[in-house]
Amino acid sequence: MSGPVPGALDEATPAPVVRARWRLVALLAAAGLYLLPWHGAATGAERAGAAAALALLASWGVAATSLLARTRRGVRAGEAVTCAAVAATVLWLVVSRHPWLPGPDRRATLVPVFGPLAVLAVLDLLALARRVPVGAGVAGIRAGAALLAAAALLVAGQAFAAGVAAFLWAAPVATAFAPTARDARRALDVVALLVAFALFVAPEIQASLVPPAPSVEVGTLWAFLHRVVAVVVAVGAFRGIFWPDPDEVAVGARAA
Repeated sequence: MSGPVPGALDEATPAPVVRARWRLVALLAAAGLYLLPWHGAATGAERAGAAAALALLASWGVAATSLLARTRRGVRAGEAVTCAAVAATVLWLVVSRHPWLPGPDRRATLVPVFGPLAVLAVLDLLALARRVPVGAGVAGIRAGAALLAAAALLVAGQAFAAGVAAFLWAAPVATAFAPTARDARRALDVVALLVAFALFVAPEIQASLVPPAPSVEVGTLWAFLHRVVAVVVAVGAFRGIFWPDPDEVAVGARAA
């Protein structure tokens, strides 16, 4: 038998280069729109805050992984980097008591959750980079810890933090436990689709954390274009799930 067997970390998975590049262009546009006025003089950063920032970060990580990864190991490494960045950003928001997360001090409840999740993602990345034969063990621990955290945070009434923890559960499950590299890439597109939805509803999510001040101003064109970009990103992910590129199909067929 020649080449890695299906499910091996070095099993090839061709990148959808054109689609991934367009997704990154759309996300670059979303980042620019985030800085423009969305409602009167209030910018996207004020109206969508932490919700859009984390959704953009996760989307960028998934899109960059889709473009750069050429093997299952690469897909898993990109996912680990993305999860580490998301968890670390939540830590920064909590420790700095950023105005995007107002209310009582959350350090006592969220630092013990997102700190270990960030560390576990880094350990998973190091194991993949050094080719330590741990299989999906670290990813499984990460996923289990994130799922328990999401459930506990939801019961505690911290829906926003629970949603972030749910992402930190779904991402490693999608890439580490798919049967083949092609399946892992398609599962990553499922995660991208969910994150695109979070980007679309980011203003509503942030409003649940920080109710906006009453205003007679109407939404600007930039706020509308933010929704359009989120839909474009979602469509790209949807295509990857149901209509993968011909190279992906061909490699998947040979592996099977």
